[in-house]
Amino acid sequence: MRSLLLSAALLLSLPAAAQYTESPVSNGGTISGKITYNGKPPAAKKIATNKDPKVCGTSRDDETFIVGPGGGVKNVVVYLSDIKTGKKMTGDMKPVLDQKDCHYEPMVQVVPLHSTLQVKSSDPVLHNVHSLLAGSTVINFAVPPQPGLVLTKKLDKPGGEQLKCDVHNFMTGGIFVASNPYYALTGDDGSYEIKDVPAGSYTIATWHQAAGPLSEPVTVAAGGKAEFDGKVK
Repeated sequence: MRSLLLSAALLLSLPAAAQYTESPVSNGGTISGKITYNGKPPAAKKIATNKDPKVCGTSRDDETFIVGPGGGVKNVVVYLSDIKTGKKMTGDMKPVLDQKDCHYEPMVQVVPLHSTLQVKSSDPVLHNVHSLLAGSTVINFAVPPQPGLVLTKKLDKPGGEQLKCDVHNFMTGGIFVASNPYYALTGDDGSYEIKDVPAGSYTIATWHQAAGPLSEPVTVAAGGKAEFDGKVK
């Protein structure tokens, strides 16, 4: 019992994990680059949609990896994982996740930590929004075809959540909950840019709904430009 009390006292005495704080950024730098597919990109393929074909169709393109002509990968989140202070947190504190024609809209989005996700459906069929963070369920909502219905979930855990529909297993997507404003979502060609970064050394990382993560050190000079190019698979 005494050892348990000592352990508890030690835990209470430990400092709380540092949180991101906002402060003015003077002469900030920029990080930019491109995320490409490592190796030969997967061949385009169709997925059979075997549920609710009047709404979902009978087939669709597999969008797990969206790879452009130059190998750039779309919808990769690039972010600074350990920055503690900098520009004001941005982003909608009430982001929306819709379901249209059995697609998530947006398919992948980045939202601020502690924002409240608004989940709705524009489809006349039942959906089930299920998100997983490191294998653990965060969201698990049955969304009936009820016009005007909005379900909410406050997102208090940072990191990338894989999205799936337990009714339509061909629906995929992702939500990345950001603990700071230094992030970007890659475009059609895999490129990204992160601006107004205070001078310093950081860890830059990536998240994608299916690819393995990347993580590397990066140093940003005052008013300078740093580059980070990565390959995912």
